[in-house]
Amino acid sequence: TPEAFEPFGRLIATRDGPPDYRGASGTQGWHVAFESGQPLLSVLKTPSLGLQFGRMERHLHVSQPFVPLGGGPAAVAVAPPTPDGSRPRLEEIRAFLLDGSQGYVLHLGTWHSLDRFPLAPPDTTFLMITDQETQRDLTDSYAGHGRWALTQEVDLEAEYGVAVALAP
Repeated sequence: TPEAFEPFGRLIATRDGPPDYRGASGTQGWHVAFESGQPLLSVLKTPSLGLQFGRMERHLHVSQPFVPLGGGPAAVAVAPPTPDGSRPRLEEIRAFLLDGSQGYVLHLGTWHSLDRFPLAPPDTTFLMITDQETQRDLTDSYAGHGRWALTQEVDLEAEYGVAVALAP
């Protein structure tokens, strides 16, 4: 529900109440807040490889929206933003069902699984809106050519000695 997801971000869907604009043909529109540098749109296709993960990340300067484009239902794991470099607490990790009818946008600093996990084969596909700066930070950091300046990542297995498994 919008209320359950609010600590981590906002759902992308029509809302009760008046729209932010109305078109001449009767189209109604609701704005979706997005914070970033230079926008970058990516299509993410994730194969069904199970419901276990060992890493989470958060972005400090971009609020990433994810909009379903197809495939089956999926789940995403999130944890609330934490102060200055501290890691997510295991007991605060929550999983949300993504039924394909609405998207979501993460608040700045919200910890999240690196993927949306398909609940059944073959896969799921989402449109992700991020920014050029965060993508360069990720690409350079993974390649060993930079340090994590705009993103923080935690290896839950190394940090806490656990992998997280979502239950369908």
